[in-house]
Amino acid sequence: MGYSDGFVAALSQVVSTLRDEPATQVCVRIGSDTVCRSCPSLGAGGCLRYGMGVVQQDVRVAGVLGVESGDVMPWADLQQRVRDRVAPDDLTTLCEGCPWLEYGVCAQGIADLRAGQGITYEG
Repeated sequence: MGYSDGFVAALSQVVSTLRDEPATQVCVRIGSDTVCRSCPSLGAGGCLRYGMGVVQQDVRVAGVLGVESGDVMPWADLQQRVRDRVAPDDLTTLCEGCPWLEYGVCAQGIADLRAGQGITYEG
């Protein structure tokens, strides 16, 4: 369910690193991030497909997690914030307008995380 083979491969690599090395330092970004670099919808001004909706979603999520753009922390710490502060049903509001919301993949991922499992994305 990716945007291109290149995007799926890049996302798979990021997920693999985070899953295998939870101490990996991550930098919180509002707007385009490492995953976006491989997306065919990324343009010079940001996301060509979803525009500012993606940035607004990032702002909502960052607010709930208590982080700001530029914050750096271990992936395990960021996962713990998600586990503590986000329930699957919260995605209806946090991710309003996201075309992936209807598939339930992210809600299942949050449920798995809250149940003590890590990320399980298989690209």
